[in-house]
Amino acid sequence: MATAFSIRRAYNSKNWDKAIILAKQRLEKNLDDEFSQGIIIRAYYNKKEYSQCKYFWELYELAEFESLYQNCLTFIDHIELSNEKILSKVERLQKSQPKPKYETTWNPNCLEKMFSQEENKVWLKTPESYVFWEMPDDFILSEVHVDLLRLVTEILLYPFHKRIQFKLLGSRRLGSRPALSFSAGTDSTAASLVMPDNTILGYHKRSFESMIDHRNAERLIEYMKKDGHEIISIMSNHELIRTYHDKAVGFSCDFASATHLILLADYFDIGSIAFGTPIDNTWLWKGRKFRNFEESDYWKKWSSRFLSAGIELCFPIAGISEAGCLKICQQSKLLNYLNSCLRGDGVSGCGKCWKCFNKNGPLGRSYDVNSNEMKEFLQKRPMPTATNAIWVLKEMNLEYLIPDLSNLTSLDLSWWTMAYPPAKEIIPSRWRNEIWTNILSYLREMPEPYLISEVNHFNE
Repeated sequence: MATAFSIRRAYNSKNWDKAIILAKQRLEKNLDDEFSQGIIIRAYYNKKEYSQCKYFWELYELAEFESLYQNCLTFIDHIELSNEKILSKVERLQKSQPKPKYETTWNPNCLEKMFSQEENKVWLKTPESYVFWEMPDDFILSEVHVDLLRLVTEILLYPFHKRIQFKLLGSRRLGSRPALSFSAGTDSTAASLVMPDNTILGYHKRSFESMIDHRNAERLIEYMKKDGHEIISIMSNHELIRTYHDKAVGFSCDFASATHLILLADYFDIGSIAFGTPIDNTWLWKGRKFRNFEESDYWKKWSSRFLSAGIELCFPIAGISEAGCLKICQQSKLLNYLNSCLRGDGVSGCGKCWKCFNKNGPLGRSYDVNSNEMKEFLQKRPMPTATNAIWVLKEMNLEYLIPDLSNLTSLDLSWWTMAYPPAKEIIPSRWRNEIWTNILSYLREMPEPYLISEVNHFNE
């Protein structure tokens, strides 16, 4: 049976889930144990699971926690009201979207026929709505290989319609040119700096108003165009697909940010599409536990699917951390035009979001460590993107903000800004040596034995 000491230790360590489990185990032996009952109520409250907190207070009726109960009632009312407002806003956004002049009926058995073109707009009929991309004026949809259309449909719809079959013919030849799904953020910019000179950068821009402000990205893009980079910006509303499935606006999956490049693959003779995905999301799982990414189901599935459509999947910075990407950008003239904040004004960041703390802070730019978003992020356990977050806190002498993770802040992370050599092997062979040589012009390689292989910060 769990002891009061073990329960309190878990609770004091802010491991709310463990504290709840242990307290419930103890209650199985003694249903009237008010200590365990109180732990459960407070832990759910700290987790902001107010409905659960309310349920257990009404079950146990502990007078000393009645104030928490009243707070829960207030929070629940506020959340329900906020959800109604959000739903209303999403519904208005959905209803305000344009439709093609000539509509069609959804047919899951002929996915490529769900695409149509009217002037420079390419439309895709989904089971719930229409989405579009504003393409170059001389783009011709009928010249796009059928596998590219099917791959785009799979990326956007498969997360929500898993019974839909996406058979690829495998007959498209590999194009000759590399491309990069470019967000204009720090990681993406670092990726652009190590890619071959003839890489085309494809920026996705929301066609509707949202919290994202494109001005910081557009400032960098305009400078890079003047500096000789070929960048194409495509406007689309496909991030609304998620809202028809009770999810927030955003990409259907990791590769949705490149659907415009997939559609343009024949137009630009693209043979590889790169993503600015750092080691925090490749050889580390959620930035806190090592895995062999090359052997992961994720890599095997998607590299194979892209290749079947005549595109090599490329993760040029898969062996570089977010911190390493910062180091690359610091050595570039692009730094003065780069700002990862998605709420910035075209020159600086908002100072209150996690990107301002995580990306701009180490660069000496302003941030508010007391903002609600930063406080909430730093209190999460397990901490998301933990390795880089720990590095940032150490870099800025802010370890005191997470006293319960002193075992992590005491780690030697000098290797975190170096490149991980095994990551070289998943870069397409045509560009492997060039990309890796470019990387090593900015960063040193991690020495063996690779300390990253020991990372498992929360014993998961």
